Amino acid sequence: MDSDTKPLDTPQSAPKARKRNTAGADADTNSEILQPLKRGKYTSIACDECKKRKLKCIPAGDSKCERCISTGLTCVFASRSSRAVKDKHGRVVKDKHVDQQFQTLSDEMSQLRQQVQDLVGVFVGPTRSAFSIMIGERSLNRMCIPTFESLPPSSAQSPTLSRSPLATDIGYWDHCTASDITKFLVVFQEEVESVYPFIDIGEYALRSQEILAAIRNGSPLNDDVSDTSSVITLSSKDIEIAKVAAAIGIVLETNGTNDLSSAIVESVERNVARISNPRVDLKEVQLLTMLSIYHFHCDEELLAWRAIGIAAREALEMGLHRNQSLLDNFKDPDSRRLAIRVFWCVYVLDRRWSFGTSLSFALMDEDIDSELPEPDAEFSCLKCMVGYGRLCSKLWNAIPPFGSVSQTIPDDTAAALDLCTQEWLKSIPSHLQLRHPRLGLAPRSQPRLLFRLRALLYLRGNYARIIIYQHHLMSAASISANPNSAWLVVNFALDTIQVLMHLHATSDIYSRQQNAFNYFLLSAMAVIFLAVCHAPAVFAAPCRKPFLGAVELVRGLSRHSIVSRRLWKSIRGLIPRMRTLSLLHLAQDQLDGRTAPNSKSPASIDSLDVHHAHVASGTSSNGRAAGSMRPSDGFPLGEMMLPHADLISSVPDMFQMRDDLLSLFDAFGQRQQIWESINGQFSDSQDLAMMNGEGEDISQRFQGLI
Repeated sequence: MDSDTKPLDTPQSAPKARKRNTAGADADTNSEILQPLKRGKYTSIACDECKKRKLKCIPAGDSKCERCISTGLTCVFASRSSRAVKDKHGRVVKDKHVDQQFQTLSDEMSQLRQQVQDLVGVFVGPTRSAFSIMIGERSLNRMCIPTFESLPPSSAQSPTLSRSPLATDIGYWDHCTASDITKFLVVFQEEVESVYPFIDIGEYALRSQEILAAIRNGSPLNDDVSDTSSVITLSSKDIEIAKVAAAIGIVLETNGTNDLSSAIVESVERNVARISNPRVDLKEVQLLTMLSIYHFHCDEELLAWRAIGIAAREALEMGLHRNQSLLDNFKDPDSRRLAIRVFWCVYVLDRRWSFGTSLSFALMDEDIDSELPEPDAEFSCLKCMVGYGRLCSKLWNAIPPFGSVSQTIPDDTAAALDLCTQEWLKSIPSHLQLRHPRLGLAPRSQPRLLFRLRALLYLRGNYARIIIYQHHLMSAASISANPNSAWLVVNFALDTIQVLMHLHATSDIYSRQQNAFNYFLLSAMAVIFLAVCHAPAVFAAPCRKPFLGAVELVRGLSRHSIVSRRLWKSIRGLIPRMRTLSLLHLAQDQLDGRTAPNSKSPASIDSLDVHHAHVASGTSSNGRAAGSMRPSDGFPLGEMMLPHADLISSVPDMFQMRDDLLSLFDAFGQRQQIWESINGQFSDSQDLAMMNGEGEDISQRFQGLI
């Protein structure tokens, strides 16, 4: 490079010219001589070297500019504006380096969101199975049973799914056929519409070829079709309804969410329930209801609760809760009957998700017109569910608010609610009444649809009665005060397990809709845990065999079953504490002068005595607090297989999980003497204080058991 151009290429030349400006006329002359020529206009997007020299930067592709290439310098673009980079011919240059950085930042943000979500607590109300588990584990805290570090708990009811943020459904529609769409819509019709008939998906299945063509073409369709029109014209909402129905069919067929179903639903959710929409229509309420059901089958019940809440508010906006509004807005009888079914399906699902999440209803019974028609007689299951929804409203009002002084339901109120539940069970039509396996009336083979509806209605009745009486299991004192009611709620839980075992043994209904039936299974298991924890001498022996059946049921599900993985993640931190109970029981035997069944030597007895004394005082034998004790410090883990760090996303060993669950159950049964030694030391006010926020170390692991 020659000397004439050097002042332009070196960053020191410009500052020297400015410094000579401060001395007399000679300096002014020299400054004019040394001042660089007027530079050409340079791009706002320039590499670092061109910015230093204030030169025009001409990108040449591959994140380099022509000047750096010619001089052999390293070309670095430190910052970018929102405008695209163009080469000297005006063509847009794609910067792969920026794309990679953006992808990395997106992944890191997703990880941070998940970490924050794991740290944020989730409300656990009295209608959730996690509530019963929480109360049971408070007993462990009272006995100073140490806690143990475990992998981060699943604190959210709707866990963030790890899927590629760039996944799209465009490629799927290019190679799928109309018969594929029809197949998934038929699955939706059999598994969902049979219970919640808020849409006639069969009409969409008949037009699957048109739907597929519209998806591929992406052409704008008519959105101004009236709900009262007798001729079905495909609109963009019709296409979105068909896509979500297909996504639900995919989830049910593959027994869990996947990238394809997620991508299909994400392409629809962008356009749903926009606040700025000038008006809402029946199809949007149907679409939101469908999205709610999709999230439920994806094990995201909190998102299901949110979606049905929006659908409920749009139904109120349309006046679907008032009889006169229906008559004014839906002149055609068929469309009016459809609107009535849509409203009552939203009502039923609103109750279902609220009880699952312990969060409030979106539809209040006081706001619903008493003259509003109910579904037609041909939809007998939905009519039963409407009655169950009204029963749920009474139950919700009877449950004491979380954190109140008393967490019990008055006996007269409980008796009235139980009577209402029994009347509802009797009101179920005979063809939907369950043939109970205990009575030997259940046929080995029965229509699959009827069997599923019968089981769902019967299990809902059991669940309602569990909610009514479960407060009798909240402490040993409450069990002693009313043992008959305590046994009643335990019997409902045992009966639920028996029905679910029979359902799984005689059909594929349970395996096809695991999330629907897991709700009842985990509620029953939580009741048994609570009963055995507070009164092991009474409930341990009678409940062990049914509990074993529940464990076998979990193990018999698919290796990719969500309930198995989440159940394992929930109990893995509790098992060491419960095994400590066995050790304390053995130590108590030694202190009382009895011979321990498995003692090996006097030395081992002495060490157990020392350990028991330290644990009773809240410290471990090496001086650490009991709450920070490690599993290896206090007792042998034996054959228990603790999870590795990467087990959070792996499938558990079903046989090992069965053994650990049974060990956990047996440990409850062995702790009666220890419990008796501290029973009565805590007042009811202390019990409520614990219930309202203290000792929640392990209960967080059970917050996802719904």
